[in-house]
Amino acid sequence: MSAVKNSSAAVDKNGKSKVKLVEPKKPVVAAVKQPTKMQRAKEKADRTWKMANTLAKALIRRHSRRWQCVDFLGEGGRESAGIVDILAIKKSGKAPGVEGLKKLDLFEIMLIQVKGGDAKEPSAEDIARMRLVAEHYHASKVLLFQWKKGTKQTGFRVLNDNNKFGAKEVDASVLFKDVSRASSKVGV
Repeated sequence: MSAVKNSSAAVDKNGKSKVKLVEPKKPVVAAVKQPTKMQRAKEKADRTWKMANTLAKALIRRHSRRWQCVDFLGEGGRESAGIVDILAIKKSGKAPGVEGLKKLDLFEIMLIQVKGGDAKEPSAEDIARMRLVAEHYHASKVLLFQWKKGTKQTGFRVLNDNNKFGAKEVDASVLFKDVSRASSKVGV
């Protein structure tokens, strides 16, 4: 009853309530922005490049324990700026031909550019840059690795003397074969 007495005090002389009823505030929900068509395309390109990069390294590792891969990732593990995506390197088993050096003191290097999905072919300028980097570091080969989901267009292509990537994919087992593995299989 006391609650009724207190509530009657909130009534004016005309019998109308002095208390204003206020509806509870609705929680503010931030509008979730849907990604634009360009953002979705960029996300897809990032995913396909990352998958192509992973596949290239996996193929190399499948065929050789001696080759090591160094990939140059940008922010957030995405593709970085620069012409070389993967550096494949191993100790060279060839005689060095330099006095004071022994076998396995030098390295063999291959430079790899990775393309995934519908990425366009490297331009003439890109190929010229790859060639300059290869000459600077004395790389034995310049490769293009392409991967397109759902197709057989996956593999390595070698840059030839005409500054073109060969039309035909070269099997990773040919490019990255382990001589020690190959010779041990011959005796089997």
